[in-house]
Amino acid sequence: MLLIKRKIIDFIKEKNIIKKINYNKFVFNFLFGLKSQFKQFKININTNCLVLSQYPGAETKGLGGLIAQYPKNFEVLCFTNGSSLLCEFDSAKSANIKKQQFSEVMKSTRIKGYKIFDIDDKTLKNHYSTFKKIDISEADYIFVPNVYDNNIDTIALLKHFKEILKEKEHKEDLKIVMFESDFPLCTLDYYVNISTIINTKKRMLETYYPSEKFPNLVSKTLGINAFRSIQHNCDFCEVFMAFSVDEFMKIPLI
Repeated sequence: MLLIKRKIIDFIKEKNIIKKINYNKFVFNFLFGLKSQFKQFKININTNCLVLSQYPGAETKGLGGLIAQYPKNFEVLCFTNGSSLLCEFDSAKSANIKKQQFSEVMKSTRIKGYKIFDIDDKTLKNHYSTFKKIDISEADYIFVPNVYDNNIDTIALLKHFKEILKEKEHKEDLKIVMFESDFPLCTLDYYVNISTIINTKKRMLETYYPSEKFPNLVSKTLGINAFRSIQHNCDFCEVFMAFSVDEFMKIPLI
C-alpha cells in the first residue's frame, strides 16, 4: 500500500497536477473577486481606443459593433496574418486572402487606423521585437482578447503586451478591456447595445466568413450577441471585462 501511495505522489509531481489545480483556482478567484460594474460602455469624441487582435476577424467577432459605431475613435492592430485559417489553401495564399479581408473590413468601416503584421499564425511568441514597436502612449482604452481563449497567439499577445506595459509610456488611467472572440468571458463589467448596427456587424463578419465556406458561423456569432442582450433592453449587445493596468498585470498567464 505504501508503494502504491508513493507511486501516486510521484505521478502527481511528474504531471504537475497540483500546480495546474492551484493555477485554475487562483484565476477563478481573481476574476470573480473583482467588483463587477456591468454598465453601458460609452466613449466620447476624444476617446482613443486601440484594439490588439490575435488574428484577422477576432476583432470583428468581439467588438465589430462597437468599432462600427465609433470608427474614428479606433485603431486596430492585427498581429498574425491568418496563414492557417483557410485549410484548403497553403499558408501563403491563406495569409494573402485573410490580409485582404482584414483591409476590406477596416476600409468599409472607415476606421481611423489599422495595420496587419505579416507574422505567421502560431509564431507570435517569437516576434516581440515587432510587437514592442507599437505606440500605446495616447490610448485611453486598449482592447485585448480574452485570457481564456484557447489560442497560442492569444497567450503570446498578452505576454508581449504585459512587457510593453512595463517598458513603454502609457496614460495613468489607461484601461485594459478584454473582448470575446473564441471563448466567452466568465464575468462582465460593460456592455454595448449594438442593435441599431447589427447588420453592419453581420456584413463585416460575412467578409471573413462567407456562408458557403463557413455555414452558420455568422449567425452563431450574432447569436452570442443576442444571448448577451437578455439582461438589457435591447436585441444585441457586446460585452467586455475591464482592468486597470495594475489589475491586468496580476492576471496569471499559462
